[in-house]
Amino acid sequence: MNSEIWQQLVSLESRDAVIKWFYKLHKKELSNRRAIEINSAARQAREYFRNANDADYTVKPLLTFYGVASLSRSFILLMKRDGGEETLKVGHGLNTENWAGILSGNISSGLQKIGELKVKTCGGLFYELIKESKNRICLHTNSSGIDWQLDYNIPKMKDEITFADVLSRIPDLKNDIHLIDERRYFRINDLTYTEDKGFSARLSNSEIGNKLDRYKENGYSIDVEQNSLRITCPSDKFKENLPLFIHSYVYKMFGSIPSLYIVEPFKNFSSYSQICMTYLVSYYLGMLVRYFPSYWVSLITGAIGDKAWPVINRAQHYVETIYPELVIEFIRNEIDKAEK
Repeated sequence: MNSEIWQQLVSLESRDAVIKWFYKLHKKELSNRRAIEINSAARQAREYFRNANDADYTVKPLLTFYGVASLSRSFILLMKRDGGEETLKVGHGLNTENWAGILSGNISSGLQKIGELKVKTCGGLFYELIKESKNRICLHTNSSGIDWQLDYNIPKMKDEITFADVLSRIPDLKNDIHLIDERRYFRINDLTYTEDKGFSARLSNSEIGNKLDRYKENGYSIDVEQNSLRITCPSDKFKENLPLFIHSYVYKMFGSIPSLYIVEPFKNFSSYSQICMTYLVSYYLGMLVRYFPSYWVSLITGAIGDKAWPVINRAQHYVETIYPELVIEFIRNEIDKAEK
């Protein structure tokens, strides 16, 4: 656990702090009951994460997911202008789709299909997180501070996403993702945007493949420049079809600046912010531990077919390290904007 990040998150456990934050965000007084709801969820989150930090890997991802869910709940109740716990729909906001069919029979065969595990979005915590965060990504283009932010469209419910879909779009997993899928992102070396000249970014990889075809379909141009790519589009096309961005938070430039990447769009053209994608990863890991313990224990103990273990291990580290940082970064940015 990052002690400084969790020290900042302690403010969510303070009645006076959340009342002050809520007023700055919404220009509205927060009731004592709502403050207690926010405080309680934040305290539970910290305890779940603390216990996950000390737990054996047989249960660690499940405790981490409970921490992610509790921290999400506290965050949602702070960002939500009206209504408290009673207005939140029960459930995680995701349903597993035929996991029993994929993880059946021979364990080694099932382990090799982990990337095929699929979830479907529905009403519940995940959808509340998307809505109250406005599906927003806070972008670091030049510094450790937030330089820009973009709000993606809210995806429709019943969207289907595979585990590999998510993992292959997270740059912090780059050293191991090849074990189950290929990378679906390009590092951005420089980026500019103006209303008159539009969007332009230089990408570090010259091997286009078909990973950027959907951008071409949406009016973007892609050109090879020596050992890099240049992706451009007019401002109107940019606003209609925002690029999917994500950062590397574990491996920051100069130890403090998250590296920025452009990501291949999902198959259905849905976009999810980094905070939402990280929730998705934690859900996958937690449900795998909870409902398929024989597969999980086989995966972490070196059973035949465990090729996904290095990337799964790295994904767990990513969630427990980064999710709290994404939450407090978002809150601080919203408060800073409200104070200006």
